[in-house]
Amino acid sequence: MNSLQHLRFSRSLRAVAIAAVLGCAGTLGCYTYVPARASYLEPGREVALDLNDVGRVNLGNQIGAEVARVAGILQQQTGTDYSIRISEVTYLNGRTATWSGEPVTIRQDYVRGVLEKKISAGKTAAAVVASAGVVGGAILAHTLVTGGNGNGDGKPEPPPNTGFRGHP
Repeated sequence: MNSLQHLRFSRSLRAVAIAAVLGCAGTLGCYTYVPARASYLEPGREVALDLNDVGRVNLGNQIGAEVARVAGILQQQTGTDYSIRISEVTYLNGRTATWSGEPVTIRQDYVRGVLEKKISAGKTAAAVVASAGVVGGAILAHTLVTGGNGNGDGKPEPPPNTGFRGHP
């Protein structure tokens, strides 16, 4: 591998490592839903509403049957309703479906629990460990492919400006 190929390989390896770190952190998600502490939540927050049996029955024609939880952006909360732009529904069987922000108003007496999205220390730590593993694996693979010296032929690099044959 000549020096130009090595430089391109190193740059692409670096780009792959950076993409892997960002991808791992993004796909693992560092957030979780926790019970809301306040009785009133400000609009714009990401929330999840766990529905009770009465809510499932009464909202079935709007959001589908057997929905256990709706999640999305809270638009407004009144003394009787939550207005939410739904991004995801979770069914009683654990499956989920992605929505594209359709607005739905849900009465408070249809809700068993209110949760808000918060950063999760455990998931963040898992994302960091997974990312470090990906980067470490990429570095190890690069070292194995290039023989540890970066030129790929297993021979040590000559000192610069020594005039060895084949090297400037």
